[in-house]
Amino acid sequence: MSIGSIEDLANVEAPSASPPHTMRLFERVQISAMLVGWAYATFTYRTVLAGKMQPFVFVSLLLAITMVVAVLVLQITRRRSQTCKWLLIVISALATAPWFTLLRRIGIVDFAGILALIQGALQVASLGLLVTPSARTWIASRVD
Repeated sequence: MSIGSIEDLANVEAPSASPPHTMRLFERVQISAMLVGWAYATFTYRTVLAGKMQPFVFVSLLLAITMVVAVLVLQITRRRSQTCKWLLIVISALATAPWFTLLRRIGIVDFAGILALIQGALQVASLGLLVTPSARTWIASRVD
């Protein structure tokens, strides 16, 4: 190696170890969406599904969904995973689209509708944070 190339290596900036504010905010908004989602799911279970689904099955499904989302969020915020970012965007779009369609059709008529709207809005807002310039730059700067 020549001295010039060593100097070039020394002048290369290392990627930021700490995530930008948008990534921390993304994580907080996702956690908030999960909490609202748990409230929505609990309310829906008690009012609609209580006699139709076993509590164990309901809790198992809720925990499985929560774990999938938590793993994706942590992979995005801790490992800068581009794949997990796009998976979360697609899964969230598929999950929230029916809510917004239903709300558009019947309106916000009850507490469950309000919770669904809040959760959907939180998810959309958090995903918007993933496509900000600072978040895209930080995720792209991942070093394997």
